[in-house]
Amino acid sequence: MDIEYLLTATRSARKTLDLDAQVDLEDIRECLRVGLQAANGSNSQAWRWLVVADPKKRETIAELYRDAYLKRVGGQLLADLLPSGTPESRLMSSTEWLVENMAKVPLLVIPSYEPYLPRIDGDESFHLATLYGSIFPAVWNFQLALHTRGYGTCVTTLHLHHEDEVRELLGIPPSFVQGALLPVGRLRAGHTFSPAPRRPLDEVVAVDSWDGPGL
Repeated sequence: MDIEYLLTATRSARKTLDLDAQVDLEDIRECLRVGLQAANGSNSQAWRWLVVADPKKRETIAELYRDAYLKRVGGQLLADLLPSGTPESRLMSSTEWLVENMAKVPLLVIPSYEPYLPRIDGDESFHLATLYGSIFPAVWNFQLALHTRGYGTCVTTLHLHHEDEVRELLGIPPSFVQGALLPVGRLRAGHTFSPAPRRPLDEVVAVDSWDGPGL
């Protein structure tokens, strides 16, 4: 796969996941091997990746995810309430498809990370940047590796509204932070992604100051 295409056309996969296609765990193992080559803080590699294949555990996590979503949006699904054909309705339809089908996705992958630096007063921004800066490069590597092998996923975090329940379900030690929930499956046969529309660089990049000139 062309590198520039891979980097610009690896998209969030929801409705494009084939819920009936079998997942090869050896493929997932190889994708994780690639993912874990990513840079991480002090090269401590203080991570633990949980691959949840058990149907009952996936169903429990999916129920928690759905509950969290409904609480965030006021208790009802919204896709059918939006004007059809709009970008907003398409995004909401994709989001809520995953809410309704999370339990059917073949694998749920949860990367967890144990903070490796002691906390000091006033270091919240540093702590969070160091923590998530040590897990999301590997998450992105994993997503890229999945794409090259015909799989897809998307980054979700709603399960963290029920972090303690997921922790207990999977036996995650309290010292570890769950970074995300990645629903993983094969992409539907014949589906390809295209680069997404993005704002022009001059609108989002400045030199030397917030209001400085574009690059």
